Amino acid sequence: MTEKNTKFAVLVKLGDLQPALDRASQYAKFAPSIEVVAVRVINDFNEENQELLKAQAKREFEVMANKHPNIQNLSLKVIFNKDVPEAFNQECADGNYDLAIISANKRNSIKDLFISTIDSSIMRSCPVPLLVVKDANSTATLGTAILLAIDFQEADHVEQLDEKLLSSAKTFAELFNGDVHIANCVSPLNRGLMSGNTGLSKIVAGGSINRRDIHKIIVSEFAKKHGIDLDHVHVLEGRIDEEIPRLCEKLQARMVCMGTTPKSSFLGSIDSTASELVLEQIKGDVYIVNSASI
Repeated sequence: MTEKNTKFAVLVKLGDLQPALDRASQYAKFAPSIEVVAVRVINDFNEENQELLKAQAKREFEVMANKHPNIQNLSLKVIFNKDVPEAFNQECADGNYDLAIISANKRNSIKDLFISTIDSSIMRSCPVPLLVVKDANSTATLGTAILLAIDFQEADHVEQLDEKLLSSAKTFAELFNGDVHIANCVSPLNRGLMSGNTGLSKIVAGGSINRRDIHKIIVSEFAKKHGIDLDHVHVLEGRIDEEIPRLCEKLQARMVCMGTTPKSSFLGSIDSTASELVLEQIKGDVYIVNSASI
């Protein structure tokens, strides 16, 4: 991530708290050559007040810049658009960025099944790898484990996505002098809204080997192929959004790396919230790569 001119898009917002920019500043301390673009999307505007709002955004940016001296290459991009997620994702697509960083919104779990927060909408369709930060200071109390969560039974599982996620997880582990752990979650046969690929269940129809053992074999082979210590392989049974946070707590993981797939149907949009539900329950960051960007 730091061998070339790396470029981050950081979504900034109104107010003093800027977890996303704080995290970018921490990374810039390790790699001063990183170029950080603070993207400010203004969605409440009219034709008459755009220049005034732009000048105000510039003043706010100067305050932010003074608070983040670690970022030597920091610039501001002001965008006027009624749809914040659409504008930010379009900027990420057009700006040749290596990573997007956003702050997590507080959630009302019932309401957010029907009304997506800004970060939810960005998470589901960001065209570049995305880091979602809840609290930039939380990692000071966490360990160095980087958890790669892969669902090998997902209906639209993409192997190329696994490789991309693993490469990123190794880079983060290198940065923090940590270790990569791999988690494969075996969801219950009655998956409810968390639908997936039931093909693996057919293999065990004869009863000679159970589903958990099959997943253990698959994830262990993946780990061996990529030089991951088998002691760092975890096969979990249960819902992804319950078991991954539980493992994060046990490992004191500073980050979870997950893949996501764009969904368009109502049930699909609920199914795709696994990464959002994980984010809600862990202390560290969530790093997401959308399969559509591969």
